[in-house]
Amino acid sequence: MQSKDSVNKRLSFNTIGILSAVVYLATLIFYLKGPQSHSRTGKEVFAWLLVLASLFLFWKGYRIVNDDRAAPETKTVVVFAIFFCLIALFIFPFHSTDVFGYINRGWQQVHYHQNPYVNFTAEIPNWQQDRMITDHWIYNPNPYGFLFTLIARVLAFIGGGNWWITLLLFKGMNVLAYGATSWMVWSAAKKLGHARPLTDLYLFMWNPLVLLHHIANGHNDILTGYFVALAMYFAVIGVGFWIIPMLVVATMLKYGPAILLPFALIYVIRNYGWKIAILSSLLGGAIAIAASAPYLADWNQFRLEDIRFNATLIDNSLHSFLIHIFENIARLVRPLAAYHGIVDSLIKNLLRLGLVFFFLAQLATIPKNFSATELIKKCLLVMFFLVCIASSKFNAWYMGMLLPLALLMDAKYWLRRLVLLITGAELFSLTFFKQAYILNFFAMILVPMWIVYRQVPAKSDKP
Repeated sequence: MQSKDSVNKRLSFNTIGILSAVVYLATLIFYLKGPQSHSRTGKEVFAWLLVLASLFLFWKGYRIVNDDRAAPETKTVVVFAIFFCLIALFIFPFHSTDVFGYINRGWQQVHYHQNPYVNFTAEIPNWQQDRMITDHWIYNPNPYGFLFTLIARVLAFIGGGNWWITLLLFKGMNVLAYGATSWMVWSAAKKLGHARPLTDLYLFMWNPLVLLHHIANGHNDILTGYFVALAMYFAVIGVGFWIIPMLVVATMLKYGPAILLPFALIYVIRNYGWKIAILSSLLGGAIAIAASAPYLADWNQFRLEDIRFNATLIDNSLHSFLIHIFENIARLVRPLAAYHGIVDSLIKNLLRLGLVFFFLAQLATIPKNFSATELIKKCLLVMFFLVCIASSKFNAWYMGMLLPLALLMDAKYWLRRLVLLITGAELFSLTFFKQAYILNFFAMILVPMWIVYRQVPAKSDKP
């Protein structure tokens, strides 16, 4: 028979699940009429309550799930998570309106037959009178990969000119990615021999950042994260042929995962031979061609400079952190202001050069016995450096590209713990921290780095 203490702990987990559902239901109700229905102060107060409550409950649930003596049944974890996800599906996007931009680009193709890499949304005649178009990033070209742009076109077509249905289609797609990623994390944890597969499943399914940024606010990074992790899952189960095609799919959604292709190619060659590597690469190339074909006819009209400018915006990143420190010093020492452009360029180039050297170092240190675990480790390291260190632009939802990959690593691995800590800390991006250009990177990335560094034993695998 189970001990009374064990039963009480399981009941405590159920209570945490119910309270978490209440938090998400409260968010749905608060934003039922959209964020514009509340004052800035009201939204800020609610954001802090939401962040603190959801993180506290997530942490309490983790402690129970991670306790072998009283861990809940897998079914309990999954059923609660499905309920959270359904609530989040119907929460009106309240923090970022990127999903509105997805709808814009899809409708621009379906209704106006325009190429979103060539035409700005604002160039649509009388766009203000079209109920499908929202004033979101209307003066920049489409920043997403060809496959995601094609998906946006399909979903806008299915939506049939109904904005609400189209919104639910985009968010519903993320729900499917959420479910598929959850199963994959659970399956991979068991195949890799992780000590607590249920903990891995919980850390993804119950993660407040995933539920609020990727389901409620509809960010597409969860799709990219799924296909990157799916490529690694194929390595785990020994189906090497599909590794490169899945990374190509991820790259065709958002461009970042392209940096992982050399590692995948070397892995496939060493473990499956040249024939499989060539055939796999050919399929990846075919996917890229098929996804890009509807748009490349106008390639000479692409707004490449505008696309580059958008991709290199300075926001919430290490670059932003450093240049804002310099700007504050320059306010005190005014002659330094004349060197702003030089310092900004120096920071940007040093970070990019650092990425190149780090990338080459990871390639140079690939072991002869290139295992699936080593491939996942290399890919996680490179993606983390790209997204969290070298990129001039960083947003909390980018962690959706890293979290599934991190959960494929052993629980003791330092970078897995760091990604989890940053994922939790980045929930504070829902508060004023998002606009605190020095505080945000310090509190949400540097502090987690310091915590993990302090926890790694001196002779262990320190970052």
